Amino acid sequence: MEDLDLLDKKIMYELDIDARMPASQLAKKLRKSKETINFRINRLIKSDYLKGFYTVFNTSALGWFYVKFYFKFRSITPLKEKELFEYISKQNHIAYLGSVEGKYDCILLVMVKNYADLSEFQDRFMKKYGSFIREKDIVTFLTTHRLNERFLFEGNEKKDWSYPIKLENYTLDKLDKKILKEISTNARTPIVEIASRLETDPKVINYRLKKLEKDRIILAYVTAPNFDKLGKSFFQVNISLEDPTQRPTVIEFFNNTNKCLYAIEIMGKYDLLVELHLDGTAELKSLLDSFREKFVNVYSDYDVLTVSKEHVVVWSPFE
Repeated sequence: MEDLDLLDKKIMYELDIDARMPASQLAKKLRKSKETINFRINRLIKSDYLKGFYTVFNTSALGWFYVKFYFKFRSITPLKEKELFEYISKQNHIAYLGSVEGKYDCILLVMVKNYADLSEFQDRFMKKYGSFIREKDIVTFLTTHRLNERFLFEGNEKKDWSYPIKLENYTLDKLDKKILKEISTNARTPIVEIASRLETDPKVINYRLKKLEKDRIILAYVTAPNFDKLGKSFFQVNISLEDPTQRPTVIEFFNNTNKCLYAIEIMGKYDLLVELHLDGTAELKSLLDSFREKFVNVYSDYDVLTVSKEHVVVWSPFE
């Protein structure tokens, strides 16, 4: 953490607002040379402060929705647990798989287009590993709010990239799908490089990207910070509300802490989950005390999970 100076923090802040921002534009904005900015970005990546850059998609428009599983294990050996994680990792449309501490042992995020696909995945998994599951809870994502990174540098902008709850069926052709795949996990890939790999004219790639942005299929280009390297503990707070319509107010509260990167409106056992990146349990307690005081008549309960290991993180598990 001591290796990051103010310029590094500003660069991470700006790139999280627009990861495709050219180094020349960022240099002008920060009043530094293009060479300095390029050097700092490359150093942030090489030093592992940044895992990379990814694209935030409007999954609802493409007809996909997320379902999250919470598992509590029973009578499972480390070897069998490893086997279980490897099995899940190989399944189609797995967006996230993590080991956690707290009420549950494992969280799993799967992307589906209908409940038949969800049922097939669940039944197949439970037939194979159900004897090792003590408790299982499931929630459905209504919408995901990706908030901009402000835990290192507060800045003046607050972003909230989210998608509507209603599922649609936006049509992507083969080239659109290839472009989305190219930028899903490397949002800074230059257009000429994408064009070269796809054997297409750069003008066509540029036009398609602009259209996908205008049609709000592409919501944002953001960073993937390495929170371990930054000395931040990863907590998920799952909240049950007396009145679920109060979700926006609670999200605003956590957004104003500058510690929250994702806030997700859900339906099921919980109504809202927020992902926090904090210095430790003392900061978590202080933040939750403030939450409890402010929303004493709004929430009914909450559970806290500490994410100890991320096994799978896929930004675009759709076709």
